[in-house]
Amino acid sequence: MRRGPLAGTEDPRLIRGKRLRKTEPLPLRYQSTDREDLYYHEAQTSSLSWGADEWFWTELCLVDTYFGSEEKHKTYFTGCQEGDGFDPPVGGRFRMTTPRFDPREYFLLKLRFRTEQAVTEYSALIETFNSRMDEYARTIRRVFEDDNKRTNTRTISDVIETAQLFIDGISGITDAWDTFSRTELVIFTTYLPERSTWPTYINIIIRNVAELDRLRKLLLIRRDHFKFKLDSYVAFPLLFTTALFSMDFVRPKYPWAVFFGVLALISLVNYMIASPRSSKRVWTKCKAWQDATVWKLKHN
Repeated sequence: MRRGPLAGTEDPRLIRGKRLRKTEPLPLRYQSTDREDLYYHEAQTSSLSWGADEWFWTELCLVDTYFGSEEKHKTYFTGCQEGDGFDPPVGGRFRMTTPRFDPREYFLLKLRFRTEQAVTEYSALIETFNSRMDEYARTIRRVFEDDNKRTNTRTISDVIETAQLFIDGISGITDAWDTFSRTELVIFTTYLPERSTWPTYINIIIRNVAELDRLRKLLLIRRDHFKFKLDSYVAFPLLFTTALFSMDFVRPKYPWAVFFGVLALISLVNYMIASPRSSKRVWTKCKAWQDATVWKLKHN
């Protein structure tokens, strides 16, 4: 997540006419008290460790960190002495003058620092988004029908879509770790060096993944809440009619006929309110459709 304006942070790189990394505004800007111009950016990190044994191995790391400050390759590396800078795969947490020669230790360090970075980025993003959702939820708590421009319907749909995007992103990390811990973690827990710090690294990674999972569950709760609210707008006629006929004092002689009659009437009223067309125009069209239907029934 970065502050706007968008022109200073959006990735200008294009592939087949589409941006290499997507950038979207964080929803609910104008429904929040902060009204900050915030955007979330897609970023990817790929790393590969392979080799014949612990004495001959290679590390490749591709880090996508473009947020408007890295204009050109030369300016990005200005003032950096080759071979004496910060180590990129571990997020620059230590210098390359003190390398880790054991590939297993280096792999765990890389996971530790990268999961910490993911927690930092997602925490800032989701806590801000959650605060905005909380404010917006309070304003629409007692609003059960949308306006004629369907403002809340569009806003809630955007919130649900964004929350699902974040949920999927975090789930990709947590699921990958679950699979790795079940199948490959044994490589890092057997034949440990004396006084090894590897268990500490593993515990830190587990805590980081647990924090990401907490953020994911928070989003799931918010998403389900707004889905229910969206359903109340879309399915209000059915919910209202069902609630009405569930009352003990409502016992018509022909319940199903009355039920569908009330449902049709409430649906028409709801459509007239939510439709961008004027209520008079909607009523005229419905009346014309009714007259045409009656005429067909009489002449068939």
